[in-house]
Amino acid sequence: MFAPKKCGIRYEPPTLVLEYVVVATGKLHRRCMPLRDVTANSIPETVARKFKNNPKHGKYLEKISQEKLSRILGKCIKYMKGAAAIGSSKPTRLNLEDDFGGTAGEIDLNKLDDSELQFEKSKMNKDFLSKQIKPGDPDYEYDKEVDFGSGKLGAVECDWDESENSDFSF
Repeated sequence: MFAPKKCGIRYEPPTLVLEYVVVATGKLHRRCMPLRDVTANSIPETVARKFKNNPKHGKYLEKISQEKLSRILGKCIKYMKGAAAIGSSKPTRLNLEDDFGGTAGEIDLNKLDDSELQFEKSKMNKDFLSKQIKPGDPDYEYDKEVDFGSGKLGAVECDWDESENSDFSF
């Protein structure tokens, strides 16, 4: 059984790189899968499906979603087209620990390109909409007031907003 940790691409030569842990031994391994049949006109979803169905590579990629694999391969295809969105020859890595036992919220959104940022925003928006309470929901309360003064730290003294008399006139 394999637990993927990181997945990325190398642009020159085009290669899909996967770092995974063998669960039985706990050892970290790296697998490089050349993208021989991928061209600038390839469709990322089709290439991802071929990789997942490949008898050599499929068992290593089964825990990575089709969507994530398509997104990674799409970057390589953009690079092959000469897209300026990539900008560097560094390998692009996608942290898979959010999906495989890591903690969420560790992604630095400032370092993502536009497509990755939109993907992360859509995930956050989907999570927000699932937790949102709207009028008509059983837990909905129109004018909810919450007192935060009696927490673990106790009430914090703050006299700047207590008096109606002010030294300053606005």
